[in-house]
Amino acid sequence: MDFETQPLELKEPVEIPAPEKKPHRVSLRLQITAFFAGAAVMVMELTGSRLVAPFFGTSLIVWTALIGVMMTSLCLGNWLGGNMADRRPDGRILGRILILAALITGLTAFGGNAILTMLSDLPLNLYVTSVLAALIIFTPASVLLGMVSPFIVRLALKDVGSSGVTVGRFTALGSAGSILGTFLGGFVLISLFPSGVILMMVAGVLALLSFLVYTATWRGSLMAAVCLGWAAWTAWSCGLPMAPVGEQIDTAYNHISIVESNMEDGRRVRIMMTDPRGAQSLMYTDNPTELVSDYTKFYDLAFHYRPGAKKILMLGGGGYCVPRHILSERDVSFDVVELDPGVTEAARRYFNLKDSPNLRVFHEDARTFLNRAARDGFGPYDAVFMDVFGSWYSIPFHLTTVETARRLRGLMSPDGVLISNVIASLYGPRSGVFHGIYSAFSNVFPQMMIFSASAPGARYAYALQNLMLVALPSEKLPPAPADPGPDVARLLAHQWLEPFTPNPVIPAFTDDFAPVERYALMLPQ
Repeated sequence: MDFETQPLELKEPVEIPAPEKKPHRVSLRLQITAFFAGAAVMVMELTGSRLVAPFFGTSLIVWTALIGVMMTSLCLGNWLGGNMADRRPDGRILGRILILAALITGLTAFGGNAILTMLSDLPLNLYVTSVLAALIIFTPASVLLGMVSPFIVRLALKDVGSSGVTVGRFTALGSAGSILGTFLGGFVLISLFPSGVILMMVAGVLALLSFLVYTATWRGSLMAAVCLGWAAWTAWSCGLPMAPVGEQIDTAYNHISIVESNMEDGRRVRIMMTDPRGAQSLMYTDNPTELVSDYTKFYDLAFHYRPGAKKILMLGGGGYCVPRHILSERDVSFDVVELDPGVTEAARRYFNLKDSPNLRVFHEDARTFLNRAARDGFGPYDAVFMDVFGSWYSIPFHLTTVETARRLRGLMSPDGVLISNVIASLYGPRSGVFHGIYSAFSNVFPQMMIFSASAPGARYAYALQNLMLVALPSEKLPPAPADPGPDVARLLAHQWLEPFTPNPVIPAFTDDFAPVERYALMLPQ
């Protein structure tokens, strides 16, 4: 068949209209979900540190394990969520992910203490137990929450032309939620509610988000939110099962346990614990001004080497046992630096700490105080006491260094005395912390003495105990009293009189390098 072609003549050019491009509108419900899911992650991470603290402390190792495991879980969740969203971009799936995350978070609040109790009884070191705790308790919920962000982006993405805006918007919303969760958790929630209650609140929010993203799940979401809310109220009112023994107090910096026990002689003592492996302060309930711990009695040596001491600085308040004892017997003034106002409040409530015109309390980091005191002209102090610990017998690194020693000497009178408590051994694998501190302070103080508080003598040189380090800024020892008295004589009998040379392999701790946590982990767990 033949076709005849003819030229087409157009008198006027015809303009074909471009298809109308409608502005891409992102669901407000998805934006709200992205924001609060990001907040939930950070609140859970901060609360997780408080949940773990009564069992493993709050050392750098615990924080590293918690953050590392949660970040790994979120990465895995991002990958799984992206793959699932591409295969089934359905709001019902996202709703189920959120409701499952809510239920697991609620179970964490109730079952976490039981799991941590079991792990703390295992013969494993802190590295392994911290990672195991984070894996078992926080990985399931973290993986599910990690799936939320890519799933939301896939649901919101309508065309390639707006993909950059969509991804950027939801990434920003998730980050903004994380910022809110950080400040809300760290500044507000932890100060007002127990850890289990906060986790129940997070679970309730996640249940409501599941309803928000897919209203067809409203029955399950609302039922879960109501049940979790009731459980949170019950936990706040009655406590959670398997909680550690004693009175439990969460502060801005610590988890404090207050317990009572009987000594071998039958006397009742009250104990403050901010670390799961040791007692920070002990007080006889029948005589609050009498010292219980042997090492605390060595602070009286300050009045042996400086008989006229009147102005004393103490770094680390705890139960305020030493200031309370000395103020009851001597006419002196105390400046006590305690980081945590919650610890001071616990001392007032449980350890008979009373207001006194001779006692001033500064709630700030001890190193910050030393820097400010040097700038503002505090002192001079006739005696300085140090008794500051974090977790696992570890002194905060910035209080063990040559620079700290210089600050301290600058605040002391020329004939003053410094007494510091270090938990370690003189020699052997558990001596690293003490050698590093001794080397640092001997660079600044010409006179250094060592007192083995618990077990004196060469036969106990490898024993873990309280080692009291006495440092004097003067070149010569002050003249010893002819009769120091029986109490001081007993203390002097604990002095290490053998030559002591710090291990040359262990450097003097400095602000730039003070591996306190590494050496502290050599101590028994």
